[in-house]
Amino acid sequence: MTFVYAPADFRHCNGQERPLLEFRHMLPEHILARTKVLAGLDSPTLVQLAAASTTRRYTRGEMLWRAGDQPHGLAVVAQGLVKVVRPAPKGRSTICGLFGPTESVGDVAFVRNIPYPGDAIAATDIATVIEVPGEVVSRCFERHPEMGLSLAKGLADKLCTLHSKIDVLSAGSVEARLATLLLELNDKLGDDFDTGESRIPVALSRRELADLVSTALETAIRTMSRWERHGVVSTRPEGFVIKDVSELERLAGRAAAS
Repeated sequence: MTFVYAPADFRHCNGQERPLLEFRHMLPEHILARTKVLAGLDSPTLVQLAAASTTRRYTRGEMLWRAGDQPHGLAVVAQGLVKVVRPAPKGRSTICGLFGPTESVGDVAFVRNIPYPGDAIAATDIATVIEVPGEVVSRCFERHPEMGLSLAKGLADKLCTLHSKIDVLSAGSVEARLATLLLELNDKLGDDFDTGESRIPVALSRRELADLVSTALETAIRTMSRWERHGVVSTRPEGFVIKDVSELERLAGRAAAS
């Protein structure tokens, strides 16, 4: 199971701007300019890609594609979050990726011209995705060979973020794994406040949390309920609020040091 954290730094302080909404007023070409697999392209080329693209708006739970669908282009998240879920035995599924603004989704399948290995689903109330047709991207590759290097770097970044998932799964106890997961999400997506609290605008169910740290649903429920009672983490409809960051760090570090 591979869990990919959005590599862009969305972090803000004092809740001045919700990080997942920061990009909502940007033009498509400005979003594409920040996409790692398109790094280095000049402004006229980005404008051409944007002009040929389609921007689609999805609501929570809507599918961008299903596992087994054939890619038809490059998909880039402009607003919100998209999760990639792979079917698993006995009807269960596993989250294997979570992508935020400026992140390309499904680019490995697109480049290799193979079916998508998982479902892509909107994970926030609104997720906006820029879809660039495959033939347009292919022509861009022909005119700009340097895109190959940008793509390689982008895929290398995703490979590096696999280490984050390894950190989560190797953290030891379930409590330590959950703490490590929430800290990783907070590092990338969290809003810090003067009160010392942090908000993670990512709504994950207890089942999803359990799957992400490879534990039973009941164990995840018990751990999160205990943290709620002790004032460590609270769950909101829009995500999580870390009320005691230092305690969460202690819980994660205790297992890492053992």
